[in-house]
Amino acid sequence: MGRDKALLEVNGQPLWRLQWTKLQAVCGEVRVCGRASQGTLFDAEQVPFESDATAGLGPLSGIARALQTARGSHVLVLAVDMPRMSERYLLRLCQTAGTARGVVPQRAGVFEALCAIYPLEILPAVLERLAGPERSLQPLIRWAVDKGLLHPVPIADSELGLFENWNAPGDLAHEDKPPAL
Repeated sequence: MGRDKALLEVNGQPLWRLQWTKLQAVCGEVRVCGRASQGTLFDAEQVPFESDATAGLGPLSGIARALQTARGSHVLVLAVDMPRMSERYLLRLCQTAGTARGVVPQRAGVFEALCAIYPLEILPAVLERLAGPERSLQPLIRWAVDKGLLHPVPIADSELGLFENWNAPGDLAHEDKPPAL
């Protein structure tokens, strides 16, 4: 993207605030996990912030920190660059999760690991992967599904737009469509 995606503006507000608002409506307790350099931004906004478990190791490191600091039995993860995700969909995910079992959306054999609910029981496996050379989320999710820690939920064709992910400046051209609530 060439700049911090969390600060990209949609309808006059930064992406992080858009996602924060959705998560507050669904979860109650919300915190941001990210690069340590982002901490001052969130401190200034009085938003609970946790630095990634290990700097520079990508989303798995943020998931690890979220699990390490969780106060409940599950962690709902939502990527900052998925602005079309809706509160309604997130609530449905919450209703699908079970005791010691999370839920992960899936389409065409690919898991949406950055819009998923993880049970705390997955933390040892996350930390093991974080310490090793393989930090890709897809193999971890496949392993967790096989172990019964995560339940895959198929993504309907009508829900595909919710998973739009902004990774390049050209993705902002679609900004004229308001994000879902």
